[in-house]
Amino acid sequence: MTDNTLKPMNSPPPPPRTVSGTVVHQIPGKGENNENVFMNLIRRHDILMELKNLNNLKCKNIYILQSNDIYKWLGVIFVREGYYKGGIFKFNVIFSEERTRNPVIQFITHIYHPLVNKYGYFNPIYNENIDIKHSVSKLLFVLNDTLSNEKTFYEFKEEKISNKHSWDSFRNNLDFFKQLVSDCVKNSISNDILYENFETESIKFQKIDNEQFIRNKNKILDIYRDMTYLDEKSNIESIVYRFKCAIDNRK
Repeated sequence: MTDNTLKPMNSPPPPPRTVSGTVVHQIPGKGENNENVFMNLIRRHDILMELKNLNNLKCKNIYILQSNDIYKWLGVIFVREGYYKGGIFKFNVIFSEERTRNPVIQFITHIYHPLVNKYGYFNPIYNENIDIKHSVSKLLFVLNDTLSNEKTFYEFKEEKISNKHSWDSFRNNLDFFKQLVSDCVKNSISNDILYENFETESIKFQKIDNEQFIRNKNKILDIYRDMTYLDEKSNIESIVYRFKCAIDNRK
């Protein structure tokens, strides 16, 4: 029996969105702290800037899209080298509302890897020398390195391992480990998995002809033009910069 008290009959309207579907701000309600609202605006701005800065990412085999939730990105990595060569693995990048917390990667496609637990969460801090510093670019670089560089496996520390079976196989029976990884790679590119519409939001693949490819490409370019136009009209970077200065001066 459903408890209707948990769902008010008159729900508030959804927050404003850009043409691309990205939530850009929220109008504070009664009693809501304006400073919290602005801090939330700054956090969202930081995430959008991280997305734009991915143009400088050296890992050209990783593709990222913004989801309808600004705190989640949709990603896919095409592995070109190493044990997982040929694999196509979908994942989500999940952000916290707190700026001091690192973003998190959760795989949607099953992957057999020492740093990925049974729920798909990836542990990038595999030894004491790794420091993400809240940077998505660094996180994605570590992701690519741990999937593409076989030598990196020898830098993993025992206490950082998320999948003990995978780690024990790698250390004690490398041929067996390679066979399980090969099965994992084949599974990732099978039609049933690659073109599957997961229940959770993820990048979706479909077989298309050249005309459809061009139409899809133009739609993506239109979205980025919309986002650029919005930034120019709202001058959001200037607003956020001034607010940051005000907070710093108060401290």
